[in-house]
Amino acid sequence: MSALAQYLPSPRYAARVWRREFLVFSKVWKNALLPQFFDPLFYLLALGFGLGTYLTHIQGIPYKQFIAAGLIASAVMWAASFESTWNAFFKMEEERLFDAILTTPVQVQDLVAGEVAWAATRAVIYGTTFLGIVAAFGLVRSPWALAIPPFLALGGACFAMLGITFTSLSPRIEFFSFYFTLFITPLFLFSGIFYPLDKLPGWVSTLAWFTPLYHLVQITRPLVLGPHVLPVVGNTIWLVALTALLYAIPVRAMRKRLVA
Repeated sequence: MSALAQYLPSPRYAARVWRREFLVFSKVWKNALLPQFFDPLFYLLALGFGLGTYLTHIQGIPYKQFIAAGLIASAVMWAASFESTWNAFFKMEEERLFDAILTTPVQVQDLVAGEVAWAATRAVIYGTTFLGIVAAFGLVRSPWALAIPPFLALGGACFAMLGITFTSLSPRIEFFSFYFTLFITPLFLFSGIFYPLDKLPGWVSTLAWFTPLYHLVQITRPLVLGPHVLPVVGNTIWLVALTALLYAIPVRAMRKRLVA
């Protein structure tokens, strides 16, 4: 097998991994959907309609609309991150499901691609559902919001690739507490969801620029509030590049962990 072939997934087999996850989710979606869905909803109600009573506008944008657009991106981050860390690790180490899958013609690269595709799908479900709630509150002011789901899929794939990378390298499930406390939570707070980053020290804004949630927020906010093509295109390229660059890491680590 050539070096390139070891990383190129088979669309057919990756789709079968995705389909298996979809069928499982279709049985448990009611219990699985609600917990992660309520988190951004509570933030919207508490800050958008609570704090927003006193802090009415940011950069000329009503505060409710400002944070609602960012919370759509955060819903994607939480959904893809939980699916590609806790859930993936449980399937890998506790259920030994990945071992069973690899006894079929499915290869490691197919498994990684299928798991990332499923986590991205789940992120789209959460993000699009929350977009509907935001629209129901009257916080969408641009028809370009209808174009958001494909970008949510890209953001979900990026966070899923980050999560599966950490999962492939993590020796124990306890390490995910560090991942969420030291990485995901700071992204949630410092990616421009609740306030403009230009009010913080310059190094914070610079650091935030290298994080994926910042770029996803910079995509969802213009599409919800009014189209600005260049920010959407530029931030999309950044997310695509990060997702592609990370792909080889979990494939190598999973192959070493599950096959070698």
